[in-house]
Amino acid sequence: MVEIKENDFIIIDYDMYANNVLVQTTNEKKGKENQIKSEKFEPMTIIVGKQFILKALDEDILKNKKDNNELNLTSEEAYGKRDTKLLRTFPKSAFNEHKMRPVVGITYDFNGMYGTVKAITGGRILVDFNNPLAGKKIKLSYKIIEKIKDINIKVSFVIESILKLPKEKFKVNNKEKEIIIQGPKELIPLTKQLTKTFSEFISNFDKDYTLKIEELKK
Repeated sequence: MVEIKENDFIIIDYDMYANNVLVQTTNEKKGKENQIKSEKFEPMTIIVGKQFILKALDEDILKNKKDNNELNLTSEEAYGKRDTKLLRTFPKSAFNEHKMRPVVGITYDFNGMYGTVKAITGGRILVDFNNPLAGKKIKLSYKIIEKIKDINIKVSFVIESILKLPKEKFKVNNKEKEIIIQGPKELIPLTKQLTKTFSEFISNFDKDYTLKIEELKK
């Protein structure tokens, strides 16, 4: 197994079971057989130590020297116990103001907090802000597929997954120690801030590379 350190970018396959029910997987066949809703089933890129899936997974990857492993976690070790304080009731008018139609079982974005509608009683909406997997025992089996070394791939991953810029909106290249990002012109004044962001996720980015941002021509 290749040595894995904190902040390494790796690609993994994994299956996650909550109370013995498969709830997440990178395997298309298993996903479809278990009617799991996902835009795509494919190996997942994570940054070790950044809790992309679970803190316990990051710790296990750093501790173990195997490509394959299985974790059996209590709810406290995984997504925590359910907290009744995270159950909140809203008037239906709060949904109307944001042109949202409340539907039981659907998760909505409340200014960056995600809550699932649990019940609708008259004009009152009960919303649960607990993680859907809170209070459940978790079994997680995983396999490390690859350790990513290409700096262009790392930068592209941060832009797409952390900064939420669609991949068709930018291009990344490098000339030795200079990273060149072509993207929306609004990014150009943010060069210093972006250098700081990349340094948070890519070890020694600010020491090893300089960043240049150019407008992506259509």
